[in-house]
Amino acid sequence: MTDENWTITQTDNLPLERAREVLARRGGEIPQTALKALAREVILRMTAKTGAPVVHRADLAEITALCDALLADDELRAPDLVRAARLGGMSADMLYFGYIAEAVAMLGARWERDEATVPQVIIGSGRVYGILRELRKVFLSERLRRSAMATAVFAQVPGEIHTLGVTMAADAMRRRGWEIELKVGYSHEALVEEIARLEPLMIGLSASTPQRTFALARLIVAIRVRCPQAWIMVAGQIVPQDPQLAHLVDADAVAATMEEAAAALEAHLAELGRMRSAD
Repeated sequence: MTDENWTITQTDNLPLERAREVLARRGGEIPQTALKALAREVILRMTAKTGAPVVHRADLAEITALCDALLADDELRAPDLVRAARLGGMSADMLYFGYIAEAVAMLGARWERDEATVPQVIIGSGRVYGILRELRKVFLSERLRRSAMATAVFAQVPGEIHTLGVTMAADAMRRRGWEIELKVGYSHEALVEEIARLEPLMIGLSASTPQRTFALARLIVAIRVRCPQAWIMVAGQIVPQDPQLAHLVDADAVAATMEEAAAALEAHLAELGRMRSAD
């Protein structure tokens, strides 16, 4: 895949705004603790990967400049730096592990030392999320070269107690020839790390009630940071209860029925096939 297919024109820090909207619609303004929790998800998930082996890292001046840009008033400064690094020949792995993750670790350190305010960190974290969202095709292109196609992870949003629906969905897709990893009963932390270990191209998340919306949004933020290549679908009884669910939680697709879920998975599989053929 060429860089002609990869552009960053504007960061998308909407997941934080979507979370704010979710809680506002459920009865008031979003608590500062909730915004901090989402910002912390971005920082923790990025810095968790800094221990991965990297042959080269960006130099300290470049990392510092990106960290400064994440906190700057100019919305496009940080994505412009990342784009320049990519077009300058930086590989996807180095871009993630040796450049963006290092800048996020520096941002986290500034937060711990009270050198960055909570509002600044929330904005900076949203910008990181948006950059990774826009970089998805870059990471996906490299993953496609070594991934089986008709595979997915199906998981239950932490806090759910009913497993029948997601289990039946996994069995139904297996009968269609798919390889499905089913993950139920996990805590938020354990589920994010398990999905990160599997590095899936497709993920189906199951939830039942609107009370799980914020947990779902938080989970998707964490997964997108750890697995920026992943396509994420939300299914279950929660879907028909909120027509704006996909927008609110930043899902790529939603499915109210098993038939809708299967059709969405098959359509994305076909898209991946076209991308692999064109790469």
